[in-house]
Amino acid sequence: MENWTESKEQIRKRHLALRNEMEEGEKSLLSQKISEYAKTLLDIPGKRGEEVKVYGYFPLGSEASLLSFYKYLLGEGVPLAFPRVQGMEMEFYQIFSLEDFHEGTFHVKEPDKGCPKVQWEQAVCIVPGVVFDFWGGRFGYGKGYYDRYLKAHPQIFRAGAAFGHQMEERLPTQPFDIPMDCVVTERGVHPAERNQNGISRTL
Repeated sequence: MENWTESKEQIRKRHLALRNEMEEGEKSLLSQKISEYAKTLLDIPGKRGEEVKVYGYFPLGSEASLLSFYKYLLGEGVPLAFPRVQGMEMEFYQIFSLEDFHEGTFHVKEPDKGCPKVQWEQAVCIVPGVVFDFWGGRFGYGKGYYDRYLKAHPQIFRAGAAFGHQMEERLPTQPFDIPMDCVVTERGVHPAERNQNGISRTL
């Protein structure tokens, strides 16, 4: 049994403060590097014989921005969808332009009402978070939207996106914290050493 010196909330608060202290120029530069590495994720569904499809997230505040990656996907004709929160649940809706958004729940940009709802099982989901670890662990913002969605759709490949300083060696995760298959930072793509189900679905 490991002895953790910080609680989940303390770890989350510390990493949010570090991320919020980043200068805009640094965030922009590192986000561009993350977007470049994210392109390697497009090969994953192809290994299953499926067309590439991607679930993205619209950056909020100091989160890593993958907007240049999304522009690339749209230019390549890759199906791309973003989440919309409804009550305690989250669903994804396909967008066809980065103009297809309005401000939604928690001030997050959400797909417009006319965007079609999708439920792609063989897809890559780019997952935001406050802090990740090298075992696939992730702490989000405490609402559990991604944990619930990914638990209900286990075939989706889960790729966290974060700045390098958002990585810890190990987090005190719990069974309801759905693990990532990898985390993409400005330093590269980090496959999870393992997840809570045993061996990670490696790259």
